[in-house]
Amino acid sequence: MKKILIAKLTSLGDILFVMPMISDIQYHFPDAQIDWLVDAQFAELPAMHPAIDRVIAVPLRGYRRKSTRQNWQGIRSAIQQLRREHYDVILDCHGMIKSALFSQVAKAKLIIGPPDYRLGENAARWAYHRQVVPDANLPAVEWYRSYAALALNYSIEREIDFGIQADECLPAWMPANRPYVMCFHAASKAEKTWPVAQWLQVLQALEKQGVMAILPWGTEGEYAVAQQLAAGLTQAMVPPKLTITQIASLIRHADWSIGVDTGMTHLAENMGRATIALYTQTDSASYHPVWNTQAYALGGQGEVPEAKQVLDIMGIAT
Repeated sequence: MKKILIAKLTSLGDILFVMPMISDIQYHFPDAQIDWLVDAQFAELPAMHPAIDRVIAVPLRGYRRKSTRQNWQGIRSAIQQLRREHYDVILDCHGMIKSALFSQVAKAKLIIGPPDYRLGENAARWAYHRQVVPDANLPAVEWYRSYAALALNYSIEREIDFGIQADECLPAWMPANRPYVMCFHAASKAEKTWPVAQWLQVLQALEKQGVMAILPWGTEGEYAVAQQLAAGLTQAMVPPKLTITQIASLIRHADWSIGVDTGMTHLAENMGRATIALYTQTDSASYHPVWNTQAYALGGQGEVPEAKQVLDIMGIAT
């Protein structure tokens, strides 16, 4: 049985783009053991793929904030797990010194890394036995699929499959049989957010149609924005802080998801759900899932979408 370790530590969107690669590997090596090394903050997402045998979570982001004893214990535990295994192949999809170091710790027969143009830190290349070079112009998902195919010597023969298995049960606090839209208003950069006035124009129009807005948040700043949006609505819900698994379940049952360029929006798109992605700073070409006919992308670099464009897609007159 072939043992394969995937090293992709962060972030949510990038981890998501690797998941079809996992489906391809399972298809070509159905008996393989596939493990995933990931930052503990994002460990829930790889665990949603049924082909992943074990998620090895390492608390790297917490370590950067403060070197607590618990973080050190988590790092040591990850190292111990890696040393217990004897992997045939490690695919470093991260291309940073930290992923290279953990790959070396695992002492696999073969460590494969991304090409120089994809390295986040050039010094990472010292850890690799070889590098493979996919076409630099491929969209993100297809790039990773090509990367694994070149590394493991197979041809891509199937449609894209993210393999995400979300829970069927909704949280107990959700009203039963109520149409709702997931609103991913938060982003890693302020330039990627969408103006509150535009959000309210869309969500107020949806309320008139009986559709409730769910406003997830992750930080105190995001919570404040969620509360600001809810204050302009009559039926919106600001939930408690949610896990990735809970958000995936809510996406699964939502009528729509609307969101800025962030991991949760990409999650909704790639779960095959009806999604409108709002781009204000980045070009959607590398990330828009053309395989999902229910996914729409608005805006682009330096182009802020208008509320009317969103409502037109949803078939709501303004």
